[in-house]
Amino acid sequence: MEWCIPLQKLELGKIKLGTLAIRPNREKKPMIPLSYVDGQMNMPILTILLPHLTVSSYNSANGRLELSLENTMITTKLTSLQESLLTSLSVSQISWFGKKEFTYDDIYSLFQPMVEGNKLHLYCPSTIVEKRKGAGVIKLWKDDSFIEGVRPGLLVPGQRIRVALQLQGISLQLGLADNQWTGRSRLQHRVMCILIQNPKPSSSSEGPPHSLQPTLLPG
Repeated sequence: MEWCIPLQKLELGKIKLGTLAIRPNREKKPMIPLSYVDGQMNMPILTILLPHLTVSSYNSANGRLELSLENTMITTKLTSLQESLLTSLSVSQISWFGKKEFTYDDIYSLFQPMVEGNKLHLYCPSTIVEKRKGAGVIKLWKDDSFIEGVRPGLLVPGQRIRVALQLQGISLQLGLADNQWTGRSRLQHRVMCILIQNPKPSSSSEGPPHSLQPTLLPG
């Protein structure tokens, strides 16, 4: 079981950046882990529960999921999160690499955005891709029960879904020759769970928790 925080309750000031870490077999892509501390609650990995969003497109071959951000509050919150992390990158590059080579504008232009305009870009591998890479299977809530794995046809344009999204950290790209940061970065994330809204409301179904309080995901 794992806790997640509804996006509406997320406070950017409580997101903490960890120490730059070299990952096995990914020496050229070190990562800065993200955690969340709220009083006595300490989440070593930040997981957020997004509000209902509309599927714009999904490609099961490459796992590219695009969601529409129709609500100004949601767009602002996600954009502010992205920009806050880029500011931290700009400030912390001296302690990590011994020099400040890139301005905020440089870092912003070289960043692979997760939020772009009114679209949210996520990596959501299909069951076939997950098995090939040995990744954990994504759980989906559909028709009043949980199923495992994103199969072709489950996610279609126009569908309303909620996503439990784990923000693992900021992945940096180092140069091949000098091991210096190239200025390129992206937000490393993982889709943990997808709640698919029923097209026909069921009065007898309670469904998974939709509270604005920290929520427990299925293990």
